[in-house]
Amino acid sequence: MSLVFCAACPSYAAAEVLYKTSYICRDLRGTARWQAEYEIRREEDNAYSIIEKGCGRYFGFKGKVSWVAETAFEGTGNSVRPLWMKKRILDDGGEVIAIQEQVFNFDNNVVTCVHEDLIKNTSVEKKFKFEKNIVNRLLQGLYVQKFIENGEARKQVQFISPEPSLYNLELKLLGAEEIEINGQEIKAYKLTMDPMLGIFNFAKVLLPKTYFWHSAEPKFEWLKYEGVENSIKSPEVVITTLDEIAPKSGTN
Repeated sequence: MSLVFCAACPSYAAAEVLYKTSYICRDLRGTARWQAEYEIRREEDNAYSIIEKGCGRYFGFKGKVSWVAETAFEGTGNSVRPLWMKKRILDDGGEVIAIQEQVFNFDNNVVTCVHEDLIKNTSVEKKFKFEKNIVNRLLQGLYVQKFIENGEARKQVQFISPEPSLYNLELKLLGAEEIEINGQEIKAYKLTMDPMLGIFNFAKVLLPKTYFWHSAEPKFEWLKYEGVENSIKSPEVVITTLDEIAPKSGTN
């Protein structure tokens, strides 16, 4: 069953492109798994969209696949929130084999997720109640960027994963360090999203760690990710930007 998007969902024809980037995902041995392009568009006023196009080997699918993922979101000066997401996954021959959708209802704080498997001809719908700021994978980098811009050190958030599942996490700023990106040393903020497991908090030592690095220079753009590919059952990977990094302020 496919979700029906409202008439207010943005049209991409007249959108203004605000930001473009590309990145590559490698396993922990350094072998490339997939590569993607990503752009943020302004639709109108505070309405925005993100489009990601990727291809390669992605956990949960056999062989090489490609995909197009879109998410619409609202943005103000210091926050963002998702409205809907749709992702189409295609096999190596270009046939659509799966569709993933998310619709966020902020009137009752419910996100509805649908996963269609066109090979098995199955459709699964799940609904999750959220109580805090919620973010999906496509909006994650921009959400962390706003977190840094706001001067925050830690914040509780909820993350809706592609499985789908809803996770309670604490976003933490760990500090700044020098990292190497595309052969260039750059100062970056290191952050983590720490699971909040309540009385089972001791089990966190068994879970893979998730880290992000964002430029320590405004606009605090995302540079690198280390963690699971898309769920706690997926392999651990390293995703890095392919962009040329701008020099630091005050350098030639």
